[in-house]
Amino acid sequence: MKAEEQLSRSRADIKLVEWENLHFTVKFLGEVSESTVEEADKRLKTLPLRRMEVGVRGLGAFPDLRRPRVVWAGVAPQDLPSITNSGQQVIDALEGIGESDDRGFHPHITLGRVRSPRNLEALTSVIRECSAKEFGRSTLSLLKLKSSDLTPSGPIYRDVKEYSLQ
Repeated sequence: MKAEEQLSRSRADIKLVEWENLHFTVKFLGEVSESTVEEADKRLKTLPLRRMEVGVRGLGAFPDLRRPRVVWAGVAPQDLPSITNSGQQVIDALEGIGESDDRGFHPHITLGRVRSPRNLEALTSVIRECSAKEFGRSTLSLLKLKSSDLTPSGPIYRDVKEYSLQ
């Protein structure tokens, strides 16, 4: 069973991310000017990033299971070094651009945002049950610079630039 199906069955008040919007966020830039986008593009297109296959494994929550706001799927332990290294290269290349973030890179895919505490116990039970579950493997072949416009029905993502991974 897919992670999204299990989360839905908890009947928690969670807004799931649409399948086409699932992604790893490497660095959040925030509101930036067109010249800042051009500078980011200049830096990103020189990175020697490698294509990789990554296992999606386990569910978790930010900030934690007592107060979940974001439910995420993680990366299989054997794949963490390669994705973390690539993510850090991107973060280093974008130093000084966008919002600063001292939390460090934690590779994950946001699956949903918790809107209220309704059925929170059932939700945390699903997350615990799936904390080490394998959800499959995926090939990461593109790095995308994206914009997002927040709307009442959720974010609308737009690809600004794409970089093929070698």
